[in-house]
Amino acid sequence: MATAGLSMAPRTLPPTCVAFGSSGWDGPGFVASGGLELSYWDLHGFLLLPTLWLLTAGKPTMLNDERDPLKTTASFAYLAFILTIAVGQAFVWDSVGAQIGIWTFNPAKVTGLGAATLLPLEEILWLFHHVIKAALWTLKMSEWTLTAAPDGTPAPMADSVRAAGNAVLAAMTLAGLAALAGDEDHHKCLGLIATFFAPVFAVVWNLGARYLRSHWRLFVSSWLPPGMWTVCIDCVGQQQGVWSFPSRYLTGLSTLPEGLLKLDIAAVYLVSTFAVTATGAIILAASEEFAELGTAPSADAESLWDLFLFILHGAAPKTAERVAQAMPPASSSWRVLSAE
Repeated sequence: MATAGLSMAPRTLPPTCVAFGSSGWDGPGFVASGGLELSYWDLHGFLLLPTLWLLTAGKPTMLNDERDPLKTTASFAYLAFILTIAVGQAFVWDSVGAQIGIWTFNPAKVTGLGAATLLPLEEILWLFHHVIKAALWTLKMSEWTLTAAPDGTPAPMADSVRAAGNAVLAAMTLAGLAALAGDEDHHKCLGLIATFFAPVFAVVWNLGARYLRSHWRLFVSSWLPPGMWTVCIDCVGQQQGVWSFPSRYLTGLSTLPEGLLKLDIAAVYLVSTFAVTATGAIILAASEEFAELGTAPSADAESLWDLFLFILHGAAPKTAERVAQAMPPASSSWRVLSAE
């Protein structure tokens, strides 16, 4: 056969994937030729970018604003409260997810804590880091006119709408429990989300009923940027083989090359972020309304209790009255909504 004019290119081996040896890891690898090897600590660096800005040049001014002492006090109280409650709850559902096997961590890229917990040290610190980043972002969004300006006056939600929302959230909670207890593994991740977050959303739905429409821009702007940033970091973590999500526990809905954007997992990050930011949006919107009504007392420990009763009264007046009788507030200013 004639071979004139033909040139034979040297054969090259196809790129290979990194193997983790005897670690027992069977998650996705990454292309070894030119690939980066990032550990979980490196991913904290990505998460740290917005946090550093929020702690320095972009620090929320309300944290040291003497013009509105009640809102400043409420902001610090929100940070302390959300770090305690959100991180505690996150540790529980994160541990449950790891116990089921919905997510697993590459032992070669994390710092294990032995038999005490299935979560590595970096994951536990991530819970704190993610919560404080989302909370600070919420405070920042409440300062920008474009995102914080109310779209109308806060008003009670229609009883029928609230009841319908509560019924849906109750059904989601029951469905989540059934999914976790059932034999269909593909529903486990969604079941975990519904079980742990539908009750949280019920609290947000009821306590924030006055502000979901009037302050919708604050709710959305506080939630989406930190939520989507965390989803992006998750995709990097999967691509780098830091963690893995076995397909047997997911619905299979995914996008991006190699299915890195798994919608079940994206939902985990988005709903957990919303639980943090929506809580802050309610507190900030309520403290603003409370102050504008001209009845807020001076900012001390008791004024926070007045603010809490004000928020509770907007959602459940009878419950607020019973709580106030058991633990009397500093004044009766929280009853200002009684005229509605």
